[in-house]
Amino acid sequence: MHHSSTDFLIVGGGILGAATAWALAQRVPAGARIRLVEAGMVSTATTSQAAALLTRVRPDPAMAAMVAQTFAAIDELNSVLDEPLPLRQVGSLHLATDETGRDYLQQTANTARQLGLASDRLSADQIRSLSPWLEPGSDGTALFVAEDGYMDPVQLAQGYLTAARRLGVEVIQNCRVERLLVEQGRAVGVETLKGQTHAETIICCAGPWSAALLAQYGISMAMAPVRSHYWISEANPKLFPVNSPMVILPDINAYARPEVGGLLFGLRDKQAVYGDASNLPEDIHGYLFNCDPDGWDCLEAGYSSLAGIFPALEQVGIAHYISGISSYTPDGKPLLGTTELPGLLVASGCSGGGIALSGGIGRMLAEIALGREPFTDVKPFRVDRFGQVDSFSEAFRIQCALARSQKISG
Repeated sequence: MHHSSTDFLIVGGGILGAATAWALAQRVPAGARIRLVEAGMVSTATTSQAAALLTRVRPDPAMAAMVAQTFAAIDELNSVLDEPLPLRQVGSLHLATDETGRDYLQQTANTARQLGLASDRLSADQIRSLSPWLEPGSDGTALFVAEDGYMDPVQLAQGYLTAARRLGVEVIQNCRVERLLVEQGRAVGVETLKGQTHAETIICCAGPWSAALLAQYGISMAMAPVRSHYWISEANPKLFPVNSPMVILPDINAYARPEVGGLLFGLRDKQAVYGDASNLPEDIHGYLFNCDPDGWDCLEAGYSSLAGIFPALEQVGIAHYISGISSYTPDGKPLLGTTELPGLLVASGCSGGGIALSGGIGRMLAEIALGREPFTDVKPFRVDRFGQVDSFSEAFRIQCALARSQKISG
């Protein structure tokens, strides 16, 4: 039986809520109480749908610092958990076949150098050796960043939560937050299906559901639910070795990585495919977006370009199609920190990068909640940086969807 009050209340048990709970638990004064409430079962909503590419090279220094913190968090979790987390540090191979892609490779190499990360140019034979399914052709050139990797997002979220529980965090599942409790202009708690809970500080990590929840209190979350989807091929270990690298394809807005003997590959929609944040179901698995419900239009549009560097695509069968929700902002950066409602912090709008950013986001939110100086610059992530927007309007949702369609990195 839990108490009706706590010091810190985290709303949402996905990877951001889990990372924040662990980061807070490491830093709070002795005796402070932390509670996490999740509408369903922890890490089973948007977290479970992620491709989870952990790419370190980011042009924004604050974003790069966030990802570096996630790798540091994984190392620290491995020192306290009974079993090491399944990080596949196989590196990332960035393949360019035209001038735009080659510019991207040069920028990536320059940024890697600034961040102190090694990157190497690869020959066509080296590309084929690392990723037998790839055919770079005569114009192909590639950059390899060895320190990148990927991992199962649910296992990382569960790692954060296991470590948080050991430090005393209370986790309550199947407990949906219906509304905030506001007194004298300050957030003081939440109303759930299991009753009220009061808290000194509330941290909303409720993913795409955050927009509708917080709009009731005049808080504009400048993000929209945008489709993030990928396919998984049939198994072919010879073609897709388990230790082959992640592949980023900037010229065709695509990415790929090994997955249980097959290949997980994603194409970014060229058309605006988005949802309605005011009308999201409790269970988003199988959620239908505004168009192209099964992804065939997207696959058909990108098929020719993808098959040009992945010739086996025409012979290898597709075993699975995963369509998920990413909360995208117009600039592709998350919404983090304080809100205009005292007592309420938020972490959302990760624009397809929540897994890679999770360790950094958790630490930043913990430091803000405790009144400490954040470890990296918070200005690029301010919740109010877009001003007052109508995040439910179709024009704004299209703007956010186009931000995803223009993304070329991992």
